[in-house]
Amino acid sequence: MTLRPAHCPKAALAALLALTLSSLAAGCGVVTDFVHDNEYDIPFLGKFDFVSPARLRVGIIPIEDQIGLGPTDAGQHLSRLVTEAFARRSELLMVDSATVAAHVQGRGYQHPLTAEQAMAICQDLNLNIVIEGAAAHYGQSQLRVGWRKLARWFTDQQQYVQVLLTLRAYDPSDGLVVTSRSFESKIHVGDAEPRGAMGEQAVYKPSQEVIEESLDEAIDGLYLRSLDGIMALPFKARVINVSGGRAEIAFGQDVSMPRGAKFVKLSHLEDIENDIQVTYHVPGAPSVRLTVAEVSGSSSVLTIDSGAENLQPGDFIQSWRQ
Repeated sequence: MTLRPAHCPKAALAALLALTLSSLAAGCGVVTDFVHDNEYDIPFLGKFDFVSPARLRVGIIPIEDQIGLGPTDAGQHLSRLVTEAFARRSELLMVDSATVAAHVQGRGYQHPLTAEQAMAICQDLNLNIVIEGAAAHYGQSQLRVGWRKLARWFTDQQQYVQVLLTLRAYDPSDGLVVTSRSFESKIHVGDAEPRGAMGEQAVYKPSQEVIEESLDEAIDGLYLRSLDGIMALPFKARVINVSGGRAEIAFGQDVSMPRGAKFVKLSHLEDIENDIQVTYHVPGAPSVRLTVAEVSGSSSVLTIDSGAENLQPGDFIQSWRQ
């Protein structure tokens, strides 16, 4: 759902915001994390668009089936559905899931990816981001929610089916995680089966349609939640050639690269290792500055405005907002 109030005076905007927040506090059934989720796009709440000047080329490897969905190709089917969900955004250029699946299977890569494998996939398939995920949990529950909690002695428990999906997106330059999110669907399927005289209860067996509906909701929610990290990622590209004060990258009209876009190579400031021995490379000031001068079908040529002595093939450059 997208709310885009237009031509509203400040008082009206304040009233709308107060009404929205009071509705959330009143427990109307809508819970929205405006910092981390994208269910709503409300400009005056400070939502940001993609920072990349061009479309990000993204590939999703087959989703790990940890719950036994059945078919041997369930993971590839899920990755196709997730790919279709992300393809809604015009800022993303989604690589065909079958192409990605054939590549990772041919190299024996499996979930979870290592940083080195993520970097290799991005280089081999010319990606700005590679994503992996897992169908991590499937379950069902009998609950009273909403008004039924207040009238628990007079209402039946309700039957729900849940599926938990997780996603991780990796940076092409160092293989570190860009964003890691999860989402659990909750599909209402009606009244729970009544308990017997000894408290026993028949096990609910969901239909294939219910399972697919729950998966669809989980995929949709996960897509929305994962956008934060992806939207904040600058366009990163490996330099494939340096000559005569110019550099070439393997992205062009295919990702709508604009002429005049600014890029930099960031200097290396320091490394930081966290508690689980993951090393983060902290960048410093730009050591090279470039401008996109020529754009062809699948490549672009950039003029090196400064720092040519610090740039060589294989280096990563990234888009830069001055």
